[in-house]
Amino acid sequence: MDSVKTLLVANRGEIAVRIIKTAKKLNIRTIAIYTEPDAASIHVHLADVAILLSGSASKAYIDGDQIIRIAKQNNADAIIPGYGFLSENADFARTVAAAGLVFVGPSPESIEAFGLKHTARELATKAGVPIVPGSSGLIENEDDAVEVAQKLGYPVMLKATAGGGGMGLLTCNSEAEVRQSFATVKSRGEALFKNAGLRKSLGEAAVRLAESIKYGSAGTIEYLVDDETGSFFFLEMNTRLQVEHGITELCYGIDLVELMLAQADAQLSGKKGVEASFLASLPVQAPSGAAIEARVYAENPTKDFAPCPGTLQTVEWKEIPGSRIDTWVYRGVKVSANYDPLLAKVMYHSPDRQQTIMGMREILRESRICGPPTNLDFLARILEDETFVAGNTLTRFLDGFQYTPTAIDVISGGAYTLIQDWPGRPTIGRGFCHSGPMDPLAFRIANALVNNPVGLEALEITLSGPDLRFLGPAIISLCGAPIEAKLDGDTVPMWSRVKVAAGQRLTIGKTTGNGCRAYLAVFGGFLNVPKWFGSKSTSPGVGVGGYQGRQLSSGDLLTITSEIPEVNGDLRIAEHLIPHYPSHWELLAMPGPYDEGYLTPESIDMLFETQWKISHNAARGGIRLIGPKPQWARSDGGEGGAHPSNLIEYGYAIGSINWTGDDPVIFPQDAPDFGGFVSSHTIVKADLWKLGQVKAGDTLKYRAVSLADAMNSRKDMERFVDELVHCCKQGHGFNGVKPLGGIPPEQPAETRGKGVVHRIEEQGNQPLVSYRQAGDDYLLIDYGHGSFDLNHRCRVTALKKALNEGKEISFSNGLIGTVGCGNSLMLYYDGLKVSQQRLISYLCDLETKLGDLSQAKMPGRLFRLPLTFESQRQKDALQRYMETQRPYATYLPDNMEFVAKNNGFTKEELENIFLTTSLMVVCVGFFTALPLGLPVDPRQRMNCPKMNPSRVYTPAGSVSWGGSCMALYNVDSPGGYQLTGMTIPGVDILGSKKGYSPDRPWLFEEFDQITFYQVSEEEYEKQLALFNSGQYEYQWEEVVFDMAEHNRLLQETRDEVAAIRARQRQAQAEMDKIEAGLLERWAKEKAERGVSQDTIESLLQDPEIIAIEAPLNANVWKVEVKQGDKLEENQVVVILEAMKLEIAVRVEPSVVGATVEKVLAPPGESIDAGKPLLLVRKVKA
Repeated sequence: MDSVKTLLVANRGEIAVRIIKTAKKLNIRTIAIYTEPDAASIHVHLADVAILLSGSASKAYIDGDQIIRIAKQNNADAIIPGYGFLSENADFARTVAAAGLVFVGPSPESIEAFGLKHTARELATKAGVPIVPGSSGLIENEDDAVEVAQKLGYPVMLKATAGGGGMGLLTCNSEAEVRQSFATVKSRGEALFKNAGLRKSLGEAAVRLAESIKYGSAGTIEYLVDDETGSFFFLEMNTRLQVEHGITELCYGIDLVELMLAQADAQLSGKKGVEASFLASLPVQAPSGAAIEARVYAENPTKDFAPCPGTLQTVEWKEIPGSRIDTWVYRGVKVSANYDPLLAKVMYHSPDRQQTIMGMREILRESRICGPPTNLDFLARILEDETFVAGNTLTRFLDGFQYTPTAIDVISGGAYTLIQDWPGRPTIGRGFCHSGPMDPLAFRIANALVNNPVGLEALEITLSGPDLRFLGPAIISLCGAPIEAKLDGDTVPMWSRVKVAAGQRLTIGKTTGNGCRAYLAVFGGFLNVPKWFGSKSTSPGVGVGGYQGRQLSSGDLLTITSEIPEVNGDLRIAEHLIPHYPSHWELLAMPGPYDEGYLTPESIDMLFETQWKISHNAARGGIRLIGPKPQWARSDGGEGGAHPSNLIEYGYAIGSINWTGDDPVIFPQDAPDFGGFVSSHTIVKADLWKLGQVKAGDTLKYRAVSLADAMNSRKDMERFVDELVHCCKQGHGFNGVKPLGGIPPEQPAETRGKGVVHRIEEQGNQPLVSYRQAGDDYLLIDYGHGSFDLNHRCRVTALKKALNEGKEISFSNGLIGTVGCGNSLMLYYDGLKVSQQRLISYLCDLETKLGDLSQAKMPGRLFRLPLTFESQRQKDALQRYMETQRPYATYLPDNMEFVAKNNGFTKEELENIFLTTSLMVVCVGFFTALPLGLPVDPRQRMNCPKMNPSRVYTPAGSVSWGGSCMALYNVDSPGGYQLTGMTIPGVDILGSKKGYSPDRPWLFEEFDQITFYQVSEEEYEKQLALFNSGQYEYQWEEVVFDMAEHNRLLQETRDEVAAIRARQRQAQAEMDKIEAGLLERWAKEKAERGVSQDTIESLLQDPEIIAIEAPLNANVWKVEVKQGDKLEENQVVVILEAMKLEIAVRVEPSVVGATVEKVLAPPGESIDAGKPLLLVRKVKA
């Protein structure tokens, strides 16, 4: 190109990608524009420059003034619109030219001439092109339409003058239909096409007509062809590149975009167009072979092709010789609701039509897209249809085309329905949740009943279930807590094998008794749900796995197998074998990892003597218990924090009884994998299924057991499941299956064991090693005496490496996963394959082989990240916290100032520490690969408490401080660390951005180091936009950390560090005193806002007063009414939160018209089922 050196592509999606590829081939610099929903699009990655558009995402691509301004600012020579958006906007084309740029497309005059059909017909007539008989111009009224129709003869076609793509077009067979349709067509034309500038059409020029107006670009003429006589008639011309231009290119061997750019280059060079000799050299005399294009959309063919936005979890295209796939998507891209849901144009070319059909079938059948529903299967079915193969399709073909996928149409997703498989993904670690079913017992039995592998994916249903229409036949089973279920109105028996016919509707209602989760297994599982790290389980907190990383909702489509085996007779689990779901539970628990020395002996006894109550806050991430406060054996948490429940971070075990301050919480499947609170005991694996069925308001009691008891219970559990699986396969009943064993007999305390099961005493440079059990499947290897020491982190890394390289006990024959932290390594193992005693013996041997590591050199990477201390995102998060959670505290309104004061620094000194320190990554995990960084220089180490209560929202990229470490929040999430700045996140869940991959979606590893350099908020936002678009490049280099040098630093600064710690302790004591006063004041104010019980009882004695009660144990999230409001039918008065679910409390018919007398439960208050939320006064008769 001589003149067009820089090109702005004024479009998005696959056409933007396709244009940029040609421009790159021609060595033209490209500028892409994009909106936030399109940040991950391929066109953004592919362009030389990508500019984020401002304004509304739905209108930004038609903001001509902004686009031209961007083009001028970035020295563009030309703007190409592709098709759609501004491609047929004559005013935009004029404005481009007025700005001194070239509009790559036809002239404004050509766009206008062919933009209205009546003027296009006039031009065709003048050029001698046959036109369809019709009106000579616009018809203004109904009577004129009837008159013209009578002259032409019926049938006639009414078409809106600006309509395209069949829009605004109706066929009429009589005068009555003309009169009826005229207003419809006229209104459609006015509504759809008036100055819209956004038309979809086709494109290829007819020479004679184009020459008549000196047309200078790609364009399409549409003809009507008489299939009896061969006569053809002009319909319209579209003045742009056509959507199907790839078919022309494949058949003619040309590049239409290249020709358009050549034309623009000639115009910019002062020529009228490309040279005739160049055009004559093109191979355009006749088409070669046959080509087909299939447009792949994110849409649901079973729901009238409704658009389906969502995350694409899998994108795999089958490519063969002759294929061409124009696309803008890849794994991880989110399809926005703002735009047309076209994902790709799939094309195939071969010598003849039959070969092309066969090739296109192969491409469509072997391509795979998972995430929202697509029309991929629908397109493949068309290519397999005999009518299509024979070439006998008419425009009405699809009206009679029968398409019914073998799938489940989700009419309603229920309260909280997730796809889970067993055992989930226990090996990934790094804060990505184990996932899997909360009740693996009922889950596995459900799969066994339909003859699935017991671990195959199924639906986990919490409290109330989904409404499902089976579009194909299926075999199902429903197991777990008793729950309402109807199949076309007939009750579905639980714990049974049930056959479902195509078209039947399964409606699963609410749980009807004790327990809170049921499992629906479907033979063959869900074929369109992809695996993430080997599992289809949903991790909703992280947004991965399952169906788009979330709970099911209306419009989802689950593909199931069409190969259903014959089912003979009924199969139902015998009543005496069905697990019991009480409201009071007994759970077997073992001591450890941190029991003695952390809780007093009296508090350990109290744990087992107390009947604990399940809080409303009982979900997959944690089950909070209500009961007495413990007594602590320590006065504080040392370097872990001020409270005695604090510890230096360590790996958490599933089933742990964790003390967050003085409150116990049980950690189930989606709990964090490390943290800094004491876990005193751990529920044994055989009893973990019970955690899936306890619900708010239930009670539980712990039974202390030994390791031997735990293993016996587990063996009995596996025996029970194996016997049921065998019987289900045989299909002849369950005679001879022994029920699950009961609770083992109580044993004397001295036989139950202790948390610490072995120790290696400190010797020279080798630290104390404590082996702490955490149930029957976890072992914590804990170094030192509870203080931060990078020598311990070095040892953890070395031990982990030795385990990975080991052969005697390895990750292929007993070990499952590890979580490494600053001073410890949590080891997850299979106790049925490797005994605890054998494992400890092996670990002791490895410890001896590690030897003295004080001189070790540890490889890692040194990262340099931008940091802004001024962030509106964090200000907004803190403002939200003060408005909805806690209005004042020592750390409010400025977290940064608090961290400084708490450590005896000024705010400026603290900022300087952030900008000069090197932070050693000692842990990666907790939640989505969050890195914890400890300052390498002990003089720069700090300590501060977490926010109380923790925030419900933290913006992604937040740099924060809590305890002794910096934490980087990689995703929007809850959190309690003090907010101190913003940087670039270190996670890309599906691994598509620069620096990531699908098998390594996290950035940081242990022994990496992080440093910061300061940037303004404006510069930070620019770099964050690069990250969001996948273009950010991390600055890092490989380094080696010298432990000998570090130990010399520790020795040389010992006295200086001691003085710093003394000043910090004094500052922290002062802040603790202030905080205690503020907490007391806040608690008093909350209590004063409440309504006394005497007042409530007095009001309830009034016969006109009615209480609106809480339907379950919950937390009050929102109160939507105030005193004096009049209640309307079905109005939401209160929104409760329980088990991470939102429950709306609505006005019942009996209190419609009543007025609110008193709000009893304000936001943030916990309330028990049956307790009054509001008091209302009835309407007087």
